[in-house]
Amino acid sequence: MLEPVLVGWPVLRDVVMNALAARGHLVLCELGDVRFFVDPSDRVVGAWLMWHGGWQRREIDAAVEVLSAAQRLPANAVFVDVGAHIGTHTIYALRTGRFARAVAFEPAPRNADLHLHPRNTGAHAIGEPPSVDGQARLDVPVVRVDDELERLGVPVETVGLAWVDVEGYEPQVLDGLAKLMARSVPITFEFTPSRYGAESKQRLVARLAQHYTTVHSLGRLDPPAPIGALASREHTDDVLVY
Repeated sequence: MLEPVLVGWPVLRDVVMNALAARGHLVLCELGDVRFFVDPSDRVVGAWLMWHGGWQRREIDAAVEVLSAAQRLPANAVFVDVGAHIGTHTIYALRTGRFARAVAFEPAPRNADLHLHPRNTGAHAIGEPPSVDGQARLDVPVVRVDDELERLGVPVETVGLAWVDVEGYEPQVLDGLAKLMARSVPITFEFTPSRYGAESKQRLVARLAQHYTTVHSLGRLDPPAPIGALASREHTDDVLVY
């Protein structure tokens, strides 16, 4: 009922969001074939879901389309979501009908040493605070994805796609996906070279080149390219490697 007013008046929208957040309320967003409980204090993913109706669903659909065309999705495939936040990508993946099961990893209980972002619950980070005023921290156990999938009884060959979005910690997470990478299981991740450093970026691209041949841009929609093209890219992008 308030949407026409709030969308047109950012100040009023912030007042409502602040009031809801202060009371600890979650907002149920019914968005077509999906629904999410959203934290109104989250001014990025939560705000986009509330006011724009989705968050990066096009990237999931594009990845599934590419892999389907390449016949790289096994029957009854498993979707693995690392850095799942509130589960948007997991739900979107299951809604494509190409995955029978999902395994999601998310260290923050509402959504190593995890530093919390005060306004963007999708930007919590390991290693250093994600903002100048991000002083809160949360201690959580750290596991290897390979080990957890084995513990859960998920055979490597059933994984159709691993989705990784961990705020600059992608090289370390990929170290924990060694068994998946050895079988060339397709992986989508947020490529953020500005956070890796030159040596870490070079090592990441070299590791990927051992198991994958092609990179697809899902965010910027650059043409498909050989995996080695990542070595010269300096921009952040959601990429699919297979």
